Amino acid sequence: MAATRSDPRLRTIAWIALAAVACELVLLLWIGNTQTPLSPLSIALRVMGVLLATVAGWLLLRKIQVAREDVRRARKAMAQALEAQHMLEQTRREAEKATELLAGALDALPIGIAIFDADDRLVIRNEYLGDMFPELYAGDCMQQSFEALLRREVRLGLLPEAVGQEDAWIARRMRERGAQPQPLLQHQAGDRWIHIYEVRTPQGFKVLARAEVTDLVRKEQQLAQANEQLARQTATDGLTGIANRRRFDETLAVEWARAARSGHSLSLLIVDIDHFKRFNDHYGHVAGDECLRRVARVLLRCVRRAGELVARYGGEEFVMLLPGAELPHAEDVARRCLEGMRDEAIPHAASPTGEYVSFSIGLAQIVPSGARDPESLVNAADAAMYRAKMGGRANYAVAGMPDWDIDKDAPRSTMADLL
Repeated sequence: MAATRSDPRLRTIAWIALAAVACELVLLLWIGNTQTPLSPLSIALRVMGVLLATVAGWLLLRKIQVAREDVRRARKAMAQALEAQHMLEQTRREAEKATELLAGALDALPIGIAIFDADDRLVIRNEYLGDMFPELYAGDCMQQSFEALLRREVRLGLLPEAVGQEDAWIARRMRERGAQPQPLLQHQAGDRWIHIYEVRTPQGFKVLARAEVTDLVRKEQQLAQANEQLARQTATDGLTGIANRRRFDETLAVEWARAARSGHSLSLLIVDIDHFKRFNDHYGHVAGDECLRRVARVLLRCVRRAGELVARYGGEEFVMLLPGAELPHAEDVARRCLEGMRDEAIPHAASPTGEYVSFSIGLAQIVPSGARDPESLVNAADAAMYRAKMGGRANYAVAGMPDWDIDKDAPRSTMADLL
């Protein structure tokens, strides 16, 4: 009854069937009363009853066919729904498996990984990251924002460079987040060094990777220190601690070129200890080495301008390069050196010149040009130094034109040779 009331077609079929039955009942009553079965009215009732019964049967058959089609469609829809549910379940299992694989792969990586969603909240992190920063990721830190975790990191004192400027440092870090073209090298508490990589996915997620590079940074620092020490050793005289011949040659070439471009003067002093062989023979080589060190300290005290260089040229010879120095300044330096050596008062019992160690100085000054080369400056100062020795030692001599014209291979043993 409920199904009939809810379906207009079924109700119509019922009414037609009832009408057909009514026609048959009326026909039966008519025939029973009149005993005339072939009257026009009885024929009409019979035809109408047959037609109504035929229509009702046809409609009922159609209804059954429609119902069967609906059942077939329902079964098909149910099968599709079951298949979709099966596929959904299979997809869910595959997603869970992929998630497990991803989590396992992330946990197996020797770097810390944290993934933040589009709202910059932590959604995934691996175990290694927790091992790297146990205090930072202690407790339930999921769904916390990157800024909240950053502030916690600063509050825990894990970032020494942020101390004293916490808010400004955090603001700068947030502005630079994900915008660095190169990995960020961050200094952590405990002299740890962390490389930070940040990338954005097409879905708007942010992936943060942290790699421990403390050992690598320390090795680089040690290598840099070793290279710096090697460079100092390469450019430093091992005995006296001042610049060596190599450093002097390199500096002379640079200063010569600079003076040639600017038109400035360049002065050079060559200092040679008087009778040093006799000093060594008399006092021994240990005392001779100490004498060389004390002479170097005297010469160092005599240079006052930036860029002036004192170097050991070889044996008992020293050089003093004075960029930009005119002749008066160079002579003043030479006089200070002689006075400083006299004040040092190093005994020299084997010297025929005096009772203390002395030295002779040759001085040359020039404005460099293309007509000469740096070697000519050294040669002229060397010639002047030998003239100072020939003049009695413990003095200085300034290179004149004859000194510039002397060949570098010419003997320096006698005054006649020098002239």
